[in-house]
Amino acid sequence: MRKFFDALKKSVPTVDAHYRIGMRVVKTAAAVGICLLFALLFGGIESILITAVATIVTIRTTQEETITSGVFRILGTIIGATLGILTVLISLFLPFYDQGLFVIVIPIMLLLNLYLCNVFNMQDSCAIACVVTVIVATQIVPMESPMDEAFHFALMRVRDTVVGVTIATIMNIVPYKISDLIKRRKDEGF
Repeated sequence: MRKFFDALKKSVPTVDAHYRIGMRVVKTAAAVGICLLFALLFGGIESILITAVATIVTIRTTQEETITSGVFRILGTIIGATLGILTVLISLFLPFYDQGLFVIVIPIMLLLNLYLCNVFNMQDSCAIACVVTVIVATQIVPMESPMDEAFHFALMRVRDTVVGVTIATIMNIVPYKISDLIKRRKDEGF
């Protein structure tokens, strides 16, 4: 029991009174603001959620890490959307899917998801691929035209993710480019 409480003490956050907001925090907040603006102008409430979440989880400390994270996020979303659509297609042909068979089918699709991500050495895509599969598979059935709805829904998730990743990537590159430009101008005497 003592080990448990010692481990608990070590995992409890402490207060850092000397913390200052860094560039990554500012970039993340600004990127989410741009996502909100984008969603306001071009999409609905789902666009806001998916785009902002994609941006938040994509931004990393370095430009290279952000790009890598974004690529894996997009690939995972595509895999998850595809398997979500496949799950909806399967649901149309399985009797009793809506009465409980989904409890078996969706986890099997998640196994396939995880298998594909690992086979293609995309372990960083596993979680998002599974999340998107579950979202697509559970949000569509039982609609009047589930395949059309599933395809459209999945396509919008991919679009929203690409927009969020793009905004995150731009927001992680632009400040450095501006800083470099200002430094060069200073060095040139402007």
